[in-house]
Amino acid sequence: MEFPDFGKQCAHKDCKQLDFLPVKCDKCNALFCKDHSRFDSHQCVSIECTNDLGPKLETTWFKCTFYSCMSKNPCEMLCPKCDKHYCLAHRHHGCLDELAGKEARKVLREAAKKSKDQFAIAKGEADKKIEASLRQAELQPEKRRMAQQIRLMKLKGKALGDNKIPVIDRVYFTVHPPIKDNKVTSPVPLFTSKTWTVGRTIDLFAVRLKIENRNDKSNTPKLRLFKLEDGEHLSNQMDCVIGRMVSDGLIFNGDSLILHYVDATRNPVEIEPDKLVEYKLSSV
Repeated sequence: MEFPDFGKQCAHKDCKQLDFLPVKCDKCNALFCKDHSRFDSHQCVSIECTNDLGPKLETTWFKCTFYSCMSKNPCEMLCPKCDKHYCLAHRHHGCLDELAGKEARKVLREAAKKSKDQFAIAKGEADKKIEASLRQAELQPEKRRMAQQIRLMKLKGKALGDNKIPVIDRVYFTVHPPIKDNKVTSPVPLFTSKTWTVGRTIDLFAVRLKIENRNDKSNTPKLRLFKLEDGEHLSNQMDCVIGRMVSDGLIFNGDSLILHYVDATRNPVEIEPDKLVEYKLSSV
């Protein structure tokens, strides 16, 4: 028995395999198998558009030191002994052959640690440049949508939430935990459900951030949700549904929010201007 309409073919030109759970690309709207669903795995046009977010960064290329090799690499790979760059094909070029086994292993361990530290530093610098470009693009109406899509793509891979929420219902945010002891904590990527209320979302975020939530008790500071961009209070109505707020344009999927303790008896409920500045500085 045949099922001609069951499943879809992967849109990748070199794949075309039938997939019963295809993934739709957020940018080009084509359907792909899980192996080609990432932007970089199917050469999505969104990768090309990222150049519009800011000045194009020049790539430094490193030529292999091996005498007959003409290959170049964008990442420098230094030999732990002679401290010269070699491509992958010539990384074993004889430098370590003259060392005793114990000494060679020590050199390799030190080189591995050095490479790990260098990667961490490089990644940190790259993340800062990307974040700066995204923030600059979000201030420009013609580039804001593209910046939001890229920010959302970055969030999806590492966000925490309730895993029982269906993927199709998930809404992603970068959430800043409350300031504690005058110290600002790094923001955390989290997701909630578009069908959940603001109150239920705050409860979930509090659990994931491991912070105290006394919203059900009287005469205590309450957790409230604010926008990082302008400090707008988002939890005036705790029973408001997240999906409705997104469709109304109050917040967007991938937005940056603040979870902050406030005195809910005050009117209006707002975040202190100096605290808002601290939250913004922590995200730079």
